[in-house]
Amino acid sequence: MSNLIKDLNKEVQSAANKAFKAMNNSAALRKLGVEKVVIVETKRDLAVQMAYYSRSRMKDIKDVKAMYKAAGLYEPTDRECKTANTQTLNSNHIKGIAIDFAPCKNNVIWWDAPDSVWNEMGKIGKKYGFSWGGDWKDWQDKPHFEMV
Repeated sequence: MSNLIKDLNKEVQSAANKAFKAMNNSAALRKLGVEKVVIVETKRDLAVQMAYYSRSRMKDIKDVKAMYKAAGLYEPTDRECKTANTQTLNSNHIKGIAIDFAPCKNNVIWWDAPDSVWNEMGKIGKKYGFSWGGDWKDWQDKPHFEMV
């Protein structure tokens, strides 16, 4: 797993750099309380995707935690183990064409930022050619941007 733009496919790197810079220079995001935007994840391997996919699908929480450990990830909370966070094993992160951005407030990732923050980030990402997970109808993934 990576959070480096250089690990994305070459065709995606320029747009990712521009979107990242624009998000961090956005007066609108600053006004909404965002201190900075960080890259949470870019390129992902199948073991990590399988660990994410195991959440809410395996009956025993210990098995989800074992999947995370095998993938070299942190130990998820019991609540995380019971909460789905992906709908597929075929993520565009594996293909190197997806990136997850997140806003920060008080020096921590602001996962529960209001929709106005995520919508502004989505608007910026789309300006640089990304499809935004916040626009998905069945499964919203607000940090997710992909070039398809």
